[in-house]
Amino acid sequence: MPSLTTRSVNPGRDWPDAPFLALDLDAFERNVKHIADTIVAQGGKQWRPHTKALRCPEIAKRLIAAGARGVTCATTWEAQTMVDAGIRDVLIASQVVAPSALRQLAAMNRGARVMAAIDSSAHIALLTAAAQAAATVIPVVIEVDIGLQRAGMAPGAATIDLARAAHGHPHLRFCGFMAWEGQTTRFTDPVEKGAAVRASVGLLIDTARQCTEAGLPVDIVSCGGTGTYPMTSQIDGVTELQAGGGVYGDLRYRTQFRMPLEPALTLFATVLSRPSARRIVPDPGWKYHGYHPTQSQPLRVPGNPQLSFSAEHLTLDCDVNVAGFTVGERIEFALGY
Repeated sequence: MPSLTTRSVNPGRDWPDAPFLALDLDAFERNVKHIADTIVAQGGKQWRPHTKALRCPEIAKRLIAAGARGVTCATTWEAQTMVDAGIRDVLIASQVVAPSALRQLAAMNRGARVMAAIDSSAHIALLTAAAQAAATVIPVVIEVDIGLQRAGMAPGAATIDLARAAHGHPHLRFCGFMAWEGQTTRFTDPVEKGAAVRASVGLLIDTARQCTEAGLPVDIVSCGGTGTYPMTSQIDGVTELQAGGGVYGDLRYRTQFRMPLEPALTLFATVLSRPSARRIVPDPGWKYHGYHPTQSQPLRVPGNPQLSFSAEHLTLDCDVNVAGFTVGERIEFALGY
């Protein structure tokens, strides 16, 4: 794997003015192949990558060409972008409640399958009304809380009752269940993490089993992100995984989660100021990098640079004198998350 100090990229003069994002297609394709092989070829599961990090239909289509069955989205507008680009199998992994979003969801289902997550009878009422108004059917999955303590119903009997209610509505189609075992990503020891993932996902699988035993069809049991896919893909009963952001090889996935991925998407910036031989001030601050505990890191900058973010500036303080990186030069960053 290329290190943060040796990876070689030298943008030519015809590259755009920085700041800009650059995608190393070779590294990207290797990341895609690794994730697809792990989930589909080795795990025997379907792959429905999340697009909240991808934000690009052409990238999503590359993942589908590599074996993905469709995509996962965070909002109806993300889903609309994918549907407009010709992607016809979408899961919105969130509850849709705003009136305009409900109308949008119903309209998309006239020509595509765009599923939405629900976790209460209130969502059934909202989606049923939207589907009736649009004379269509909205497919739904029930989100189950398997330890993340965010949205989702508790596993077990109440969830089966909601599935039965959704199944009984003529304008809804109950498809199955989804969850995210995100709380397990805090474990660094692979044995501890594996046990936590299996215990968490086991709650989802058991709920799906109870639903089947109650006579309700379950086509989808969806979970798994980039922080857990090597483990979740090996669990019987899971039908599909949502890991997607890892195709860009962000630092969080490669360091905190120790995934064998490469840095593919990077940010190029411009050096604005060199106040001293040990300080470099490029232009992209928090508004470009975003705020996350896993910070972006500069490539090929010696001296153990310490980063201090402002809204529109980034200060790199190094512990040795640093040659080069003169005013106007470009500097490349591996993205944190």
